[in-house]
Amino acid sequence: MMSKIGVGLALSALVATLPQSNQAPPPADLVLRNAKILTVDEGFREAAALAARDGRFVAVGSNDDVQPYIGRSTRVIDGRGRTVVPGLIDTHVHALDVAEAESAQPFQSLQSIDALQAWIRRSAHSRSQTWTWTPRIYPTRLREHRFPTRQELDRAAPDAPVAVDGAYAYVLNTAALRAAHITRDSPDPPGGAIVKDAAGEPTGLLRNVGGLLAAFRPRPGSVSLDMLERVHRQYLATGITSVIERGATLDGYKSYEELRRANRLHVRATVTIRIPRADDAAEVERFIRGLAFRPGAGDEWLKAGPLKIVVDGGILIGTSFMREPYGLSARQLYAVDDPLYRGLLSLTPQQVAAAIAIGHRLGWQMVAHVTGDAGVDIVLDAIEAAQKQVPASDRRHTLLHAYFVHPETAARAARLGVLVDTQPAWHYKDADALADGLGRERLAHFIGLRTWRDAGVEVAINTDHMFGLDRDEALNPFNPFLTMYSATTRRTEGGRVIGETEAVSRQDALRMMTSMAARFSFDEKNRGSIEKGKVGDFVVLSDPFLTVSPEQLRNIRADLTVVGGRVAFERP
Repeated sequence: MMSKIGVGLALSALVATLPQSNQAPPPADLVLRNAKILTVDEGFREAAALAARDGRFVAVGSNDDVQPYIGRSTRVIDGRGRTVVPGLIDTHVHALDVAEAESAQPFQSLQSIDALQAWIRRSAHSRSQTWTWTPRIYPTRLREHRFPTRQELDRAAPDAPVAVDGAYAYVLNTAALRAAHITRDSPDPPGGAIVKDAAGEPTGLLRNVGGLLAAFRPRPGSVSLDMLERVHRQYLATGITSVIERGATLDGYKSYEELRRANRLHVRATVTIRIPRADDAAEVERFIRGLAFRPGAGDEWLKAGPLKIVVDGGILIGTSFMREPYGLSARQLYAVDDPLYRGLLSLTPQQVAAAIAIGHRLGWQMVAHVTGDAGVDIVLDAIEAAQKQVPASDRRHTLLHAYFVHPETAARAARLGVLVDTQPAWHYKDADALADGLGRERLAHFIGLRTWRDAGVEVAINTDHMFGLDRDEALNPFNPFLTMYSATTRRTEGGRVIGETEAVSRQDALRMMTSMAARFSFDEKNRGSIEKGKVGDFVVLSDPFLTVSPEQLRNIRADLTVVGGRVAFERP
């Protein structure tokens, strides 16, 4: 007969071999309780609490569900009933450009020609031999809703060369035209136009001029890592935890790598590489084959994204390539005198087709800056041809901007598996001027989110942030709640509702900045929703996202931004 001691040892050994189902899990690094968590998972379920450990969510559910994860070193946050959403994903920023520009000269928003002239007078004083480049100016943002004239620039700076920077359009004063050797005999550069008056003299307006002025622009230096880090911290303060940098040079990508190595990269970044303009397809192929990394190379903090081409200009300055002529109603806004003018292509259809075919064949996701509907047709033609030549079921080629949508275009994009990356806040900032210049009918489907989504196209809404450090006063505001306000209300800065049938629900707007946005960088299994196993990125909001008034929606603030289970921003 076994002794009592022997029985006890045997039972102890048996218990040790049984599953320890009641054993407490390892403590979490962070626990949030008493909140209204919008998980944005497939069922858009709500939860009250979450726990994160080693950078990932380990529990999402009730307060009781996360209680076992609380240990001595766990940071416990009381949500106090506040709304919590996944870390917001801005799929289109130009943080590198912001950092470079802010290091040289902080952005100023100039809202009238008088203010522009005053700025030029201050900046051009005693600089007669040096070019003055203004902050970015769009005619839609000026009170006069037109470009400044050469004569107005001459009055501000009669001797110093001045260039008004409109990205895909410039206005030069007489001294700048002279310095650039632009005369009545100058031919239009490829894909661009030197606008001339009835007498054949240059008016000062240049459209899509490409490298015509490159020699007169300040040469970009290396990006300040301090400033780039500052830009990223501004994103965190708005609730943005992941970004796609949409147009970096190879040096720009190296700046991100340096930031990562220095442990100063605080937002997750996917970096889009812009293909340098090349007239020859062989040059494009050499560039792509010469890249030192493969598609998607990197980790959950930094990785190589897609390759980018620029197909046309921009609708804010009248260079989008459109199916229908702009019409003479756009004469004042864009200084267009030709009733048949349809905008401009930066690349020929053949060049677009070649670049997309090469990138597609070499395994890259391709993205195209294209704003006009005729430009979109050309890009979709190229994608369809590339897919026929080399079938690939999930490459996720993407239209950047694609502002004018038609039902048949949306259906075609859905069939081809093409994604759309677009900016509702441009409707908020610019639709008033655009409706007057292009007609309200054409603006009814400007940034037509509902048309894209009804066709089954996956859409990410974002900011295209490129100048300025204030979330609401930057050239393109990087306030994600303004983006979602515009997507859900279609209300402009002037108070008009234009194209109300294109509005989407708040749930869909949030998906387009979280779970759906994650698909643009192939990260849907890793981020974009608050689910066990995904990276622990979330935002505690100042107001209830689903029920706050429409006007208050754009004023929501991030009270707390958490990245990888660690607090990255906390509002005082």
